[in-house]
Amino acid sequence: MSAPPRRFGGIGALFFIASLGAMAYYVQQQEIPEEHDLVRATATVVAEPTQEEPVSALPWQDRLDLSAARLVAFGSAGAGADAAAGEGASAGEAAPAVDPARSRLVQELPDGHRILYTLDPVLQESALEIFRSREVPYAAAVVLDVRDNAVLAMAGHSSMDPQVDPLEVLTTAWAPAASTFKLVTAAALLKSRRANGKTKECFSGGLHGLTDEMLTDNPARDTRCESLASAIAHSHNIVMAKLAQRHLDGQLLLDAAKAVGFERDIPFEFPLERSPAHIPAEPRERAKVAAGFWHVDMSPVHGALMASVFARGGVLQPPHIVAQVIGPDGGDQTPPLPKSERALAKEVASGVGAMMVATTTEGTARKSFKDDRGNPYIPGVVVAGKTGSLTGKKAPALNYNWFVGYAPAENPEIAFAVLIANEPKWKIKAHYAARRLVQIYLERREAIREQGAARLTSEGRLALPESEAKGAPVVAQAAAEPRPPAAEPPPPSPAAPRRRPPRAPAATTSSPAGPGPGRQGHQPAAGERLAHPAVRRARPTTPRRRSRHFEARPSRRTCRIEHVAWERRAAAPGGRARPGEGARAPAGRAACRRSPRRPRPPPGDLIGSARRASPPPPRAGRPRPRGAAGDPLPRPRGAGGRRRGGPQEGGRGRGQARAEGL
Repeated sequence: MSAPPRRFGGIGALFFIASLGAMAYYVQQQEIPEEHDLVRATATVVAEPTQEEPVSALPWQDRLDLSAARLVAFGSAGAGADAAAGEGASAGEAAPAVDPARSRLVQELPDGHRILYTLDPVLQESALEIFRSREVPYAAAVVLDVRDNAVLAMAGHSSMDPQVDPLEVLTTAWAPAASTFKLVTAAALLKSRRANGKTKECFSGGLHGLTDEMLTDNPARDTRCESLASAIAHSHNIVMAKLAQRHLDGQLLLDAAKAVGFERDIPFEFPLERSPAHIPAEPRERAKVAAGFWHVDMSPVHGALMASVFARGGVLQPPHIVAQVIGPDGGDQTPPLPKSERALAKEVASGVGAMMVATTTEGTARKSFKDDRGNPYIPGVVVAGKTGSLTGKKAPALNYNWFVGYAPAENPEIAFAVLIANEPKWKIKAHYAARRLVQIYLERREAIREQGAARLTSEGRLALPESEAKGAPVVAQAAAEPRPPAAEPPPPSPAAPRRRPPRAPAATTSSPAGPGPGRQGHQPAAGERLAHPAVRRARPTTPRRRSRHFEARPSRRTCRIEHVAWERRAAAPGGRARPGEGARAPAGRAACRRSPRRPRPPPGDLIGSARRASPPPPRAGRPRPRGAAGDPLPRPRGAGGRRRGGPQEGGRGRGQARAEGL
């Protein structure tokens, strides 16, 4: 029997492994010819981002810090000079406080750059004080000057997490846009010309909830209809969703969102996060996004920019917060203003703006702009805006409350955005804080415009325009031109009737209401009779002009006798009224029944003149009736001119007064 063949098990395995390694090394050393070096195409076509040329950062741009800015008064040499002056002062003397109303915020860099911000110190501190006093967890407010979108206020607040930078609350898209995205949907509807403010949509169910069943048309069930303008004012989700589902596709809605700043980078001195807007392809999900349900986030700075697009008639201009930059050598290094572009047609922007006005007059923000009686909190100024509210689904389940808009609506001056993240127990909403900021701006509008022209000199001093350099005082309003001295009146003509000189007031003590009978501090003259105490209490505190046609209250019988005598004289052949009675003639006998007072008897009459007393003021809200000659007629005391129950004047009861014919 032959022996089995010998196998090189271990040596053969080593030889095989060495051969594979040599082959792999050889393949790696090979080069592909240029004609065969082709770029592989991906299975899914994705648009490659365009490579933009990198923009070199300015030497000061990456060192901007609002917390390092200091108040510099007009005419001052800056924060560094103020600090040096403070060090040179004695220890017992405190450095003078800078008035925010007469100063600007300036940041001085260690290398000598001086940066002047566009912020108004009063408006900026007012926004922070509103948030601090109301103890809101997170809040942000941005106010823009619509002339060039300069930032007047940019206040961020974080009390729930002190580690959060307030600048992040302003520049990051950390909150859902909520119902403010309805403005984008309305702009898309108007731009497509498929709907206008009067276009109605019928629906059933609630106005604020939104389900798939509600989005399905059912003529037998959809019996209530609302217009697009009403949906913007009252934030009707179902109306906006059904209009978008019927008239808009995904591309139209996305184009409108990009036009007002979504899904694009917005140039700004501080890094600004892009606001995402994910438009689903499924129609019902897209309709929910059009109504403001999720998938769209927005930063407060972007919210104010979006409001400025509608305030500026469809023109978008990126905001800026740096007003001027002075280099270490004293040269001006201020960057140019951002370029503006046409984002929406003017008629589209004005149409959406008209819908925004109804939000504050009758819509979701009316309680912050009108009291319970309908009186506006800002008289004479109409504010255009849009509310937004959405509650998070995850802890801590904050309610994101928005209000974006501009004011005044007819001639916009500012655009703003306020965002407040409230807990379930909240104290204020965003439209209240926005109304307060609008009020503060209107109080300082002239000062803000004038101080906005302040510039840093080459020496670092903050100076106003030439009006102050020449010595003219800087005021909030333009100084009135001096009036020429009034010419002396010519001497009265001898034929002209002389007017009765005004009655000299009696001696009085100091009283805010001025001298007069029945007022505090009045010293009655000899024989003067004060009015009834009830009448004195009803009189206003301001002085009232007396009428010489009314006197103290006579009895009704005396009034009756006087008018009977007047009627007899007027009815006699050739008889006529005495001088001064013509103005009282239309009242006739009715004056005795309707009035507690009577006309003054003419001079020389048999009835003596009563002592003088002022009539009571007219009842608020009711104009006093007047006679044919313009004299105010007395006011009735009750039905038929008599008091309702109780005895009449002079101790006569009602039956006795009728028996006497009064």
